[in-house]
Order: sequence, then structure tokens, then C-alpha cells
Amino acid sequence: MKPFWLLGLSLGLAATAQGQVVISEVLYDAPNNDSTEEFVELYNSGCSAVDLSGYQLQDNSTSFSLSGSLPAGGYLTVARSSSGFYNLFGSNPDISGMTLALGNSGDYVKLLQGTSLIDQVGWEGGLSGWSLNASNVAIERAALTATSNQDDWRVAATAGSPGSGPLQSDCGSGDDGSGTPSATALANGVASTGLGGQSGQLQSFYIDVGNAPVTVVTSGGSGDADLYVKAGSAPSTSSYDCRSIQSGNSESCVVSATGRVFVSLYGYAAYSGVSLTASFDTGSDNGGGDGGDTGGGSSDTDSYYASALGKSGSALKAALNAILQDAVHFSYSQVWDQLEYTDEDPNNSNNVILLYSGRSEAKSFRAGQTNDQDAWNREHVWAKSHGFPSSSQYAYTDINHLRPADVSINSARGNKDFDWGGTALSESPENKTDSDSFEPADAVKGDVARMLFYMDVRYEGNDSSGVPDLTLVSSTGTSGAQLGDLCTLLQWSAQDPVSDWERRRNERVFERQHNRNPFIDHPEWAQSIFGASCN
Repeated sequence: MKPFWLLGLSLGLAATAQGQVVISEVLYDAPNNDSTEEFVELYNSGCSAVDLSGYQLQDNSTSFSLSGSLPAGGYLTVARSSSGFYNLFGSNPDISGMTLALGNSGDYVKLLQGTSLIDQVGWEGGLSGWSLNASNVAIERAALTATSNQDDWRVAATAGSPGSGPLQSDCGSGDDGSGTPSATALANGVASTGLGGQSGQLQSFYIDVGNAPVTVVTSGGSGDADLYVKAGSAPSTSSYDCRSIQSGNSESCVVSATGRVFVSLYGYAAYSGVSLTASFDTGSDNGGGDGGDTGGGSSDTDSYYASALGKSGSALKAALNAILQDAVHFSYSQVWDQLEYTDEDPNNSNNVILLYSGRSEAKSFRAGQTNDQDAWNREHVWAKSHGFPSSSQYAYTDINHLRPADVSINSARGNKDFDWGGTALSESPENKTDSDSFEPADAVKGDVARMLFYMDVRYEGNDSSGVPDLTLVSSTGTSGAQLGDLCTLLQWSAQDPVSDWERRRNERVFERQHNRNPFIDHPEWAQSIFGASCN
């Protein structure tokens, strides 16, 4: 992950009356260890970069000097410990080694420039009139109207979202509505080639999308250009629908929107010879409905699977493994927010759909916020005790197989294999369990199978994920890095074809984690890779 404070885009942000740099987020009472996980985040609300020389954070008699430059619209995270921050959020802070020790009851942080007070935040009475109270979660600034009191602040739902947030202001807009003086039109499916720019330089584009989703990719050339995409207006570091910031120029974003969609290339380093393509389906019927599409894929994913197309068996599995390794690694605390997006109820944006039961449940009604057994938690469909018991292992937080599930149903499943039979669960009788296996409801049997096929192919024990070779086997009562029953799963995959819900979720996972489940895009590949084991 690139440092967030180097990624500021001057795309449409205006200075506030209170000054450019403000404190935007603080984690003072951390989930695991205050001495390693505490952090303070800053935000530049102005229209130009700010030199942080002379700025300092202060807590009582202790000060910590800042350095570097904070671009317009950029966030900067200052952490106690780089390793503690990474373990919590899956990315590195911009600055580590902060010497402030934030108190858990009645303390504050001030931002100074020289001896001038620029901004401050207090909690639990640390400053007069400040009563914010948080435990295991951050406090965050939600607006830019006040710095002298807590009116703009709130308790966050998680331990934090460093490098992003709700803050945004306006530096003016162009006639095309992009927030930039000019933006170049892109034609559907036609590459804009030979693009280049200097470090910190911005290029803006737009495309008028007739049918969602639109896929935007960059490729080729040298250097490093980052990709930002947003529907309706130009993106910024605090407001975008998709951001891709991989090293080099192989960036990809998928946005489910119609109308004008804006695209920005930002020079993380100088770059040249880059191609940019935005494409969407012109309206031909590719099937759909609630299920029944059993093969083929579409032109939207052909470029993603280019190195795998035409292969079969072990060669196909190896090619897919190489493709799927290019992905974002989340912390376990970040998974809550990811699932609230990937599994959002299409008919109620305040809810998520629970695996197994199919129930629509409020996003806020989750384990940790309540002890109710009907709340939802994070189900590892490939049980984490089968190969990756540590949260530092990538599979532990891979949202391709993590799903919201009812706490009590999740407990009934435990770490059992999947197979036919058992006693119906009283709370959700479509699901059954016995001593060594769990049978999910018919409506999600195929969903479960395809998630497990993905896990077997993604994790081969051949990369830096810390995960051993995960293997599906034709038995139950498994242990170690194995899970069953493979032959049953192949039956379920055929019995319960890919649904529109799975396709939608697959696109949303791709937006956030940047890899896909190939068995949703190409369900016929399951038989090609695993079928010989059950013939």
C-alpha cells in the first residue's frame, strides 16, 4: 500500500475558514494494545499542498514534530508503531514512532504551527466541553465547520479508516461537472494511448456510460500512475467510487453506474506510454436472472482472465492462482466495513443479507455491538482453523469467503466440513448439521461451493500470504489445511447455478479487494479443475 499522504489529488477541494490542516481521526483507546495501535490522522482541506515543517502534535507536555508535505485533499496518519498499525489495518502509517501516549480517560491532542494553535480534539472531559467517549473504536471528524468544540466530531463504528474519510470541500468546478478545468472524453472500449505525466501531475477524463457496470483499466508503459474513478463528479482521496493504487500501471476499477463517470490518472511517480480504457456493455443480452447461467463468462472479464483462457485442469488452476494473488490484504477489523458493502441488501442499504438464513439484518446489529445471538458476525466459509488460525494470514481476511451470518447459525456450523444430511436447525430449518458436517440451505449450496473452490485455487502455499496449500478433499472429518466434501460441493455447484446476487457481490469484492471469484465468472471451470477427483 502506498503512503496515503503522497496520494493527495487537487481535484476539487477548498480551504476552510478554520485553516487548511485539521485533525481528522484519533484512536486513543485501541482494541488490543494502546502503546502500539494508537494513531492520529490529519487532513488538508485546502487547495494547495502544505509543508508540515514547523507543525507538531501536542499532548499535555509532550510534543511530536511533523515533517514532509501534505497535498490538497490528502490524509496523513501518525502512529505509535508501524507494526501495530499494520496488524490492525493491513497498511503502513505515513509516520511512525509518535511519542504521544494518549490517555484513555480525559485527554486531548492539539495541532500547533510553531506556537499557534491550529486545531484540537478532546475526549472524556480532557478539554472543557468535550465529552466524546470511545472504547476500542476511533473518534472521527465528520465536518469542517468548527475547531473549537466537538460539534464536528463523532464516535466511529470501527477502530478507524486511516487514509480516507467523509471530509471534502470544493475548490471550484469546470463546465463538464468534473471539478477540474478540463477533462478528456473517452470512447467506449477505445484505448487512449501514450499517456504520460510527472510525479504529482493529474490527467482527467470522463465517459458517458449507457449500461452498468463500467470497467476502467490502465496498462503498459513505465513509471507509476494511480487510478481514481467516480460517478457524477471528479474523485478525490476522500471521495471516490473506486481507487486502484498498485505499483506500476496495471490498475483496474469496476463501477456500477450509468451516466457520466469521471476518471483521473495521478502520477505517483513520473510515467509514460500508459494506455487507459473504459468499457461497458452496449446492451446485448448476456443472460442473467436468479440463476441458470452455467458457463461462458463475458467480454468484461476476458482481459482479467487472459492468461487462463484456453487452459484446463492443472494448467488452468496454476494460471488462476497467479491471477488471484494480485489482491488487497485487509485487517480483520476492516472486514466489518467491507462486508457491509459487499453483502448490502439491494432493497435496503441499511441492511446486509446473511448467509445460510438469507435474512436481511441491520448493519449496526452486529457482534461486538450487542450480545444478541441473532446479531451477525463474520463467517469464515473455509473455517479458519483449517489452515489459517492467525489474522496475519491473508485467507483470514479474504472477503471472497467471509460472509455476514447469524451468530447462532455460525456457531452451529463451527469448523465442520460441508456435506448432506443432519438435523434441521430450529432457527433456520433449511440448514442441517450433524457431528462432522453442515448442510446449507438449497438457495446457497452453490454459493458455498464456489467460495470453497476459490479458496483451494487461490491458496497454494506458494506465495507470501502465510497460508499453506488449502485442499478440498472427498471426505468429512478433516483437519489441518483440508476441507470437504469435494464431490458434494461439485454437485451443489451444478444444482444451484450462479445467481445475480453472486455476480453483484463478485463485482463489489473486485472493487474493494481487486480480485475475483473465477467460479462465479466461469462456473464450468470447477469441473475442469476438480471433476477428475470425483469421476
